[in-house]
Amino acid sequence: MKKLFCIAVQLFTLLIVSSCSKDSVDNGSGSSTYPAALKGTIYYDWATEGVLKMSLPDGIGGSFIPDDSKLNNFDISRDGKWKLTAVNASRLGQYDVKFTISDMNSGNIVEEFIYNSPAGNTYCKGYLSPDNSLIMVTSNDFQDGVTILKRNGEFVARIVDINGERLGFNESRVWLPGNNIVLTHGKYIIKIAPPYNSGALVKEMNYQDWGKLTVNQAGTQFALNIGNHIYTMDVDGNNLKQVTSSNFKESIPEFSPDGKYLLIGTNYRSTGTLGYLWDLKIIPNDGKQHDVGLEINSASEVLPVIWKGKDRIESADGQMIWR
Repeated sequence: MKKLFCIAVQLFTLLIVSSCSKDSVDNGSGSSTYPAALKGTIYYDWATEGVLKMSLPDGIGGSFIPDDSKLNNFDISRDGKWKLTAVNASRLGQYDVKFTISDMNSGNIVEEFIYNSPAGNTYCKGYLSPDNSLIMVTSNDFQDGVTILKRNGEFVARIVDINGERLGFNESRVWLPGNNIVLTHGKYIIKIAPPYNSGALVKEMNYQDWGKLTVNQAGTQFALNIGNHIYTMDVDGNNLKQVTSSNFKESIPEFSPDGKYLLIGTNYRSTGTLGYLWDLKIIPNDGKQHDVGLEINSASEVLPVIWKGKDRIESADGQMIWR
């Protein structure tokens, strides 16, 4: 029998302001190549350079969003057409977060509105649903929980606790197809379907160190870290497999758009209080275990993320997306 979870939900109206190919492409590093089947663009935060991007399979890199201390986060629709940004737009006595959806090609604004969290928190983040109709808003305050808005900012629901226990700060919250949500809470992975007033247990995770849950675009497979390494499993909680190894820590997994590859944060390490950085490598999502700590050579299936014309692996210290 599936375990059911009672979820505290607030419903009211929010006022708003408005398999690898043998063909490959040289990545310019002289040490590795990208399979021609490797598609999409990788976006990632790095230090004071803002959000960077690298297209595949050509390996061409560049700037995506200039460094901005007021940018809380960004997201890109699954079809790659829209960009969402959440920006601290506070004024005197007003704790505003401005959400903007814009066209990736033209830059034209599709939707824009001001959001005010219950806790007056300006560090709220937003994530587009798979069908682009909703935005999931998260924050680092217990009072805010997880808020679901329509694309224009109209309030839909707010999840504030699971079985009376408030949601935590570092728990994962991701969209599934059908506008379902999966979140981690304590030792549980829980699936919540619209209208977001009850949840079902996906899996109980009896591990001391686990998290950073993400899902492929098809909604069929999770990736997450357990201890120092990355694992994949089916969305029903079965078929758990370790897919990375090294003498260091791996974290922050992201699926390629077709789900055939994984972007991995390797050599995950602390940079001080609450700060971390990692190096970017790509592995096939083939269910095999890949040693991402080895030196890269032409025969390796582990691919470093290196811009064309450069000779060093890219690093990140914040959000990563592959679209």
